[in-house]
Amino acid sequence: MYAWHAHFLKRSGKNLLVLMHDLSRFTVVFYGLKKSHIKELYPMISVGVMNAMMDAGIPLDAIGAYVDRRPESFSFNKTKHRTLVARLNKAVEMVDHILGTDGYHPDSIEQRHAGLFCNELLVCEDNYKVCYHPEEKLREYLELLIK
Repeated sequence: MYAWHAHFLKRSGKNLLVLMHDLSRFTVVFYGLKKSHIKELYPMISVGVMNAMMDAGIPLDAIGAYVDRRPESFSFNKTKHRTLVARLNKAVEMVDHILGTDGYHPDSIEQRHAGLFCNELLVCEDNYKVCYHPEEKLREYLELLIK
């Protein structure tokens, strides 16, 4: 439930961080990260995830349950699952598209419009046999967490 994949890259001379939830493919986007932000990465990501969940219309009690049970810190591992890497690359491609067409919001590191765009797209698995919206899938998992 707390497994996320991250892709860190440079776009237009600025740092772009795309986070994708492993189970639901829910996406959170940060653009314009600086060294000072990276030192305080965990709190920034926590707030960004909560904001993205609120933008997606997830109930506050579900967000609260998720935040209350989150780990105290995160760990980094190398991804060995090719499917997850391909899904993350697709999310980065969608983020590139929306930031390229709509631009980025310079007043905020969180690019909430890009995350919302990615989370409203229909994504498919198992050769297009199972299709869903990432925000709906995350909502289902959070409802299971509350129960």
